[in-house]
Amino acid sequence: MAKFQFRLEPVLKQRAAKEVSAEQALALARKEYNRCLTLLENTRQSLQALEATRRDELDYFEIRQHFFYRVSVNEKIKIQEKGVSEAGLIVEHKRDEAVQARQERQALDKLKEQCLQNYRREMADREQKEVDELSLSIYHRRDN
Repeated sequence: MAKFQFRLEPVLKQRAAKEVSAEQALALARKEYNRCLTLLENTRQSLQALEATRRDELDYFEIRQHFFYRVSVNEKIKIQEKGVSEAGLIVEHKRDEAVQARQERQALDKLKEQCLQNYRREMADREQKEVDELSLSIYHRRDN
């Protein structure tokens, strides 16, 4: 009996590799998103700490420096929020790619399973046909 061979096995392997690659790209995108988010949180915390300082003990120049530093930190926060937003979009895009790659591989897996079932059915039919022919020939020999 011949061994089952799926004719699209190389394509299936390529799709599986593409799926792994997409999952790795998604993991890297999530890591970058989390890094940007952590950086943003740290900057927000530094702004909160800055606003928590007592201003009544500061002189005019320190208050002015404090104001400009706060403006600078607020600008930094806006830039980081934009970076987090962009990183989030990248994560969504990578997730979509990973889902599509998984679906493509699963479609080929399903096709392979159907081909395997057809192969097994054909082999069972052939075996049954051989058994029937053998039984028929034995029956004819007994009659003769």
